[in-house]
Amino acid sequence: MINQSTILAKYARNEVTAEEHAAFQEWLKTLPAAEVEALMDEYGEMIARMDSPQAPASPALLAAIHREIDRQEAGPPVKRMPVRKWSWAAAVAILLAGAAFLWKTYQPETVQAPVVVQSTDIAPGTNGAILTLSDGSRVALDSVRNGTVTLQGGKVSGNRLVYENNGKEPVYNTMSTPNARQFQLELPDGTRVWLNAASSIRYPTAFPGTVREVDVTGEAYFEVAHDAGRPFRINVNNKAEVEVLGTNFNVNAYDNESTINTTLLEGSVRVLQRGHGVVIKPGQQAQIANSTQPETIKVIAAANIEKAIAWKDGLFNFNGVKLDEAMRQLERWYDIRVMYEKNVPDIELAGKMTRGVSLQGLLVVLKELGVHCTLEGRTLTIRE
Repeated sequence: MINQSTILAKYARNEVTAEEHAAFQEWLKTLPAAEVEALMDEYGEMIARMDSPQAPASPALLAAIHREIDRQEAGPPVKRMPVRKWSWAAAVAILLAGAAFLWKTYQPETVQAPVVVQSTDIAPGTNGAILTLSDGSRVALDSVRNGTVTLQGGKVSGNRLVYENNGKEPVYNTMSTPNARQFQLELPDGTRVWLNAASSIRYPTAFPGTVREVDVTGEAYFEVAHDAGRPFRINVNNKAEVEVLGTNFNVNAYDNESTINTTLLEGSVRVLQRGHGVVIKPGQQAQIANSTQPETIKVIAAANIEKAIAWKDGLFNFNGVKLDEAMRQLERWYDIRVMYEKNVPDIELAGKMTRGVSLQGLLVVLKELGVHCTLEGRTLTIRE
């Protein structure tokens, strides 16, 4: 009898043996769809709880999955099954690739068996950032050992740079994350910041005045330390401003996205653009068009909070996401370039998958979903 929790933990740590893998595949065939879905959910949550991304499933395991999927898909074009009615082989592919669950809505429904051409695998992003000090010098934070170097008042602790309020005259530092990197920051007032890939935050090493101010590009999640006498202000891409006293919220302000989104979890924030402002409440999202022209701030009354902060929790959340938007997320996390052979395919994704999966594992999932793609070097070409 297979112990479900034990075998999933072994897959997560890449410790499963060939015999255990074979037995698991046979056991999986006997499960009803609902139990397979619950199994994938449990595995995805297990991966997300890990302190750092684990090694992806071995090439041998993925190759075996490819062979089984190819065997089942051989023959004439197939009509995609409705959501949640996958073959067991697809479930195995997604499980080993590290996905909790993923499906698509695609028109037309009948598609040719997809083709995936792969080269060297690409690992997922990991913890790391570049710190630019006030004198212009740069430090790679992922190469600094815990507490061994004091960086203008800040010390590295795991995957976080921590500042203490030392009363000294502040200087301005900038933390930036390239593609395929993420990092955390604790400001001298106790505010915590999670910085997503391809993002930056400029901040002082102390907050001696009556206002706490930082500048942000890309995406960041904030847990602002409460201080009624000193509001916390964020300059977002020089296009908007967020003002708070103490609260938890996410700011997504990538230049290649259509809107700047501020999503509130707790407390209250004011979002401003060129003198016009709105106050949003927990569960709401303020959207500003990502353009140089003044626009009305749109408020989404019931925002998808889980989706907005999935990246912070180690997940992709593709619920209601078009393929091109999902590909922009993958470009930032895997440091790849996505190209389209012709038009962008009209594919809408839904569901979740861990950000700890390698690109090869992700392509296993895309293949099963009918997405035609070719990976050459760090360029992924999507075909219609």
